[in-house]
Amino acid sequence: MHQPENENPSRKSWTVKKLLAQPGISQDFREQLTQSVAELDRVRQVVREFVLGAVTGNCELMEARFEELALGSCEPGGGWIGVMRSVSRLPSVPPTTQDFFLEHFIESGNFLRQQCSAVILADGLRVLLPKYSGPAMRLYRGERFENRRWRAYGLSWSITADAALCHAEKIETRSHPGGSVLLETMAPADAIISRIPASKDHYREEEYVVDRRRLTSVKVIQRFAQMKVKTREKG
Repeated sequence: MHQPENENPSRKSWTVKKLLAQPGISQDFREQLTQSVAELDRVRQVVREFVLGAVTGNCELMEARFEELALGSCEPGGGWIGVMRSVSRLPSVPPTTQDFFLEHFIESGNFLRQQCSAVILADGLRVLLPKYSGPAMRLYRGERFENRRWRAYGLSWSITADAALCHAEKIETRSHPGGSVLLETMAPADAIISRIPASKDHYREEEYVVDRRRLTSVKVIQRFAQMKVKTREKG
């Protein structure tokens, strides 16, 4: 069974011990450093425990670490970034894990996108979500023009142009420099990570989770001008 990677405790311990052994170190500094090391250890331990839950199908252990993961993203190797990087190295996880995490992704996908880049998230979701096994699909996405410019497409695409159009026309999408665009692609099967089942598609968007790095061609079929957001004047 694949186990999460561990940090090198001997190297870290040696570095801290060497620093604490220096003359002139105040007691306050010693206590602060010791506390910081303990907090960093816990942040990384939370990631290891979540990944262990994913590997063994222990959904209760995974769920119990959600709150701490949300607080640990600023620490090296911690938070959801640490989780996605760790699980991306796994060969697989049980279907129980994938079904459980699909529910979490549907509920908290926007939060996960704020925590991780689309690339890091895509690598982790390839393991954590139920695997797509269908054919290539024609898909659509409403996107900021600036993201189109840099080919920095998001993960969520739809089989219907109307659903993507709604996102392209939103104020929060059009208010960015250059406005927004409606995109179309013929996504190869290996670019599609997962499909949101109709029974869980609460917004009727027929959503597919897509890895932009594997898209071969994406074209703009409609563009929308930047929309200025009115600000309330102080009075």
